[in-house]
This record gives sequence, structure tokens and C-alpha cells, in this order.
Amino acid sequence: MAHCGGCGRTLGWKKYRFQKMWRIPGYYCKQCMLGLGADFDKNARITLPTTKCGLCGVDYYFLKRYGRGTERHEYCAVCHEAASSGAVQTDRKLPSQPRQLPVVMMIFAGLGGFMMIAGLLITMMATGDDANVVSILFGATTTALGFVLIRRTLKSRSLLLGKQNSVAV
Repeated sequence: MAHCGGCGRTLGWKKYRFQKMWRIPGYYCKQCMLGLGADFDKNARITLPTTKCGLCGVDYYFLKRYGRGTERHEYCAVCHEAASSGAVQTDRKLPSQPRQLPVVMMIFAGLGGFMMIAGLLITMMATGDDANVVSILFGATTTALGFVLIRRTLKSRSLLLGKQNSVAV
């Protein structure tokens, strides 16, 4: 499903696009198409600023204001519907960052290190005079899995302590 590049609405069968104007990318609903077209006709370019949605963080031209109490945020059409219906809590406060790592995370990191060392020892012992392919494969697999476990634990640690802002898959 495509969504409007101006307000974030989900578009059905009826999508509008600036035909011979390759400088304006994306699909738009009728209201946003008219607004962007009027701005383009007036200024010979798009002068409307894009702002980020307060919930999903995507840049849009036309956002709706919503908020309870003193705080008001701007949301795209989908996030505005979710916030106004109460499906998403918009006035929540983020939890503070922990001072130290959880014990379970340290246990998994230790297990990963142990698996790396044990796999290396199994692989080195199996490459003697009576080399066994199964032992070599088991040792190599154990080393690799230990490395993956340590890497995932360190990635989670950096995300948990706030040293990295984005999640890369």
C-alpha cells in the first residue's frame, strides 16, 4: 500500500502524482496534491517545509496538531488517528537509562566467551594425528556461535546504555 507523501494517509486505488515534474517525487492524496500544486504555481518551486511526525518520525508537508494538556505535537494522518483514539499513549515519559548492565546480560556475554574458547580448544585438539571432521565442525560451529552471542550481547548493551541511537539489522 502506498501512503501520501504530504499527510501520511494510506492511499487506495486513487493516487495522484505530478506527471511531468520529476523534481516532486511520491504519490499524494487529492488535498495534498492541490496544496502542493498551488504552492508550486505561486513560487515556481515547493517552499513548504517538511516536518517530522511526532510519533513515527517521517517527514511530511501537512501534519495535524494533537495533544492533551499543555503539550501539543504534530502527527501524520495515521498517527493522529491512533493518538486521538487512545490506541497510542503520546504523553508518556521515557524510562531513565540503567546505571549498570543486568546480570542476565553479563551471564550471556560470559557464556559467549566460554563458547568461543571451548570451540577453539576443540578445533585445535581435533587437528592432530587422528583428525576427525565431526570434531572440527563442532568446534568451528561452537566458536562461531559464541562470537555471534557476544556480538549480539554487546549490541544490546550499547543500545541499552544509550551509546547508539539506531538499530541496524
